Amino acid sequence: MKSLEWLIILTVVLFASLVVSQEVQFDEQSFQTDSEKVVVIIIDGARYSETLGDTTQTYTPKMWNLSSEGTVIDNFYNDSITYTSRAIPALWSGTWTDVRDTTYLGNQTQYSLKPSIFEYYRKDKNMPAEECFYVLKYIQSLWLPSFDPDYGPAYWPTNVSVGQSDKDVSDQAQLVMDNYHPHFLWIYLADVDHGGHSGNWDEYTTAIGVADSIVEVIWKKIETDTFYKNSTTLFVTNDHGRHDDQNGGFKSHGDGCDGCRHIQYLALGPNIKKNFWSTKNRRTPDMSTTIAGIFDIEAPKMSGEYMSELFVTTEINDQDNSIDNFSLDQNYPNPFNPTTNIRFSLPSNGFVTLKIYNTIGEEVIELVRRNIDAGNHNVVLDASNLPTGAYFYRISAGDYSETKKMLLIK
Repeated sequence: MKSLEWLIILTVVLFASLVVSQEVQFDEQSFQTDSEKVVVIIIDGARYSETLGDTTQTYTPKMWNLSSEGTVIDNFYNDSITYTSRAIPALWSGTWTDVRDTTYLGNQTQYSLKPSIFEYYRKDKNMPAEECFYVLKYIQSLWLPSFDPDYGPAYWPTNVSVGQSDKDVSDQAQLVMDNYHPHFLWIYLADVDHGGHSGNWDEYTTAIGVADSIVEVIWKKIETDTFYKNSTTLFVTNDHGRHDDQNGGFKSHGDGCDGCRHIQYLALGPNIKKNFWSTKNRRTPDMSTTIAGIFDIEAPKMSGEYMSELFVTTEINDQDNSIDNFSLDQNYPNPFNPTTNIRFSLPSNGFVTLKIYNTIGEEVIELVRRNIDAGNHNVVLDASNLPTGAYFYRISAGDYSETKKMLLIK
């Protein structure tokens, strides 16, 4: 789409947003260039087994590469309704919410009963419409945030609903970033779900590859734009997965099977732990609750938890920072090829060794041999030079030692 056409459409959208918020006054001092920004990318309907759960990295190589710069939550789940029409409002609202049918601007659609993160953000931070964008392909009857009397349309995001493909959405999102530099940007990619419902495996996995590339493009833009660089957190997740092979296969979704519930979660940003795989159980409402924490805003009707394990430092009380005992986690991924993550926790500073042994007890790699500060730590094992097989990894720190088994498959 030509830039002039895009600007005309966006002007109309902005005017509509400003009309409903004409009685709200905004303070330009409330948003500064160096303040926190958040970008969210939702990839509709991708199974974990084809995204960051695929240790062969076949369909999402770019996100796998980016994961070394950030944190992956291995156990992130849609813990309720595995349909887009209910999961997207839950992602918005930081809680599972009922929806209601309505007619809005002449179109039949639905709205959420609970306020969205957009509404909380704009009201609490006193932000104008052009500071909060929701970008997706053209849909005549968009699902709506809430009409909650304390929030509602005066605080909805600016919707840019243009184009027919995820590539179009990516282009529009970059135009929004260039022309408006919003502090809060939500990008919705729909093609993977459409590819899955086609029943054509190649169409489905090709769409995943396109979405994978878009994540890299958006992250590179964040890293090269002086407005966003070093002050932006990027979250990438899904609304739901798809049936696993034991429950009907990838064509559909909607039940409680692991394929439908287990979804990916990738976080990148200056305050996000690098090269870290979390095994803590997390769920759909936790995402917007975490965003509310980043923005330091009140969100009284959210039910999710703040995902403190993502962050190197946080101003929010983090119970995980108080470590009472030594621990050694199961490596992830496992089985692996050729790299895997080994996480351990130390309650106090001390001298640590972390070694890899073969099945007959011979030491094959010494990963760590040094003094390490108290806290959570992650070490990456590169087993490129080891043959396929079972191995053991053992940590020793003072009087504490523990051993776990891992499996290398090439």
